[in-house]
Amino acid sequence: MNVSKAKLEGLFADELALMQPTPGYMRLLKESVLRIWKARKAALREELDRSERAPKTIQDKLNRLDEAFLFERSIDIETYDRHAEKLREELTLARIDRHSGQLEELDVEGILAFAERVLPRAGDLWVQASLDQRQRFQQLFFPDGIAFDGNRFVRTGVTAPAFSYLREIETENEGLVDQTGIEPVTS
Repeated sequence: MNVSKAKLEGLFADELALMQPTPGYMRLLKESVLRIWKARKAALREELDRSERAPKTIQDKLNRLDEAFLFERSIDIETYDRHAEKLREELTLARIDRHSGQLEELDVEGILAFAERVLPRAGDLWVQASLDQRQRFQQLFFPDGIAFDGNRFVRTGVTAPAFSYLREIETENEGLVDQTGIEPVTS
């Protein structure tokens, strides 16, 4: 099959245009992502707060143990060593947990603003992109590639999850006129 590069690129740009989200979809996507992100961020902050309190609590126990051994002489050296070692281990583990659980701040709103600018213009951006950028676009939109039958792209290819449900639903009657607003002749 012989298809000119210009025709193939034009058809691919048209295919991308079919997948472009509407402004309404982008608004809903943004609201949904922000709601989920804020809930996740709040949960992580609670977890981080708990993980920051744990080392202080353990350090307080260690300080009381030191006081009991050094000043009050209410425990012997074996008891002190056994408890001090256990508390120092717990303190080390709590500090590791605190550092590993710290929330990495992502600029989710910035990422969404970028997506709002790029996704609705995917076809135009693809036309203007370099070869490397075009290949990345294709990988983003069609991770497993997309088939071309010589006339058009065959829509059996896997699309990226964010785009798989953006495509309009096609039916057998897609070529028919919508009956909304059509009134029968009465005279």
